[in-house]
Amino acid sequence: MLKIDFKDMIIYRGNPELTKGIIGAFNNHLSGRETLSEGKPLIVRYIKEEKKYLVLDGYHRIVKGLLEGKTSFDCVLDWFGEEKWWVPPHEHRFIL
Repeated sequence: MLKIDFKDMIIYRGNPELTKGIIGAFNNHLSGRETLSEGKPLIVRYIKEEKKYLVLDGYHRIVKGLLEGKTSFDCVLDWFGEEKWWVPPHEHRFIL
């Protein structure tokens, strides 16, 4: 398991419908639909070109952690093989 700082993560901001990404997770939190995976690590993939970790799973845990004042999170690297993941362009990322 890795401990990764928030600034070293690539986090998708979300879609206009407020159902995806960190915006969707925050919207769910406000509606009382919090994480179902509390205590589990985030799943990330290292993006060599950016020297950052793309968050694949764990947006609700990030929202909960940020609201609690956390800046680093327990993570595991994904083992989905060589599959390419969509990396959101900078203008679609959530940055504190």
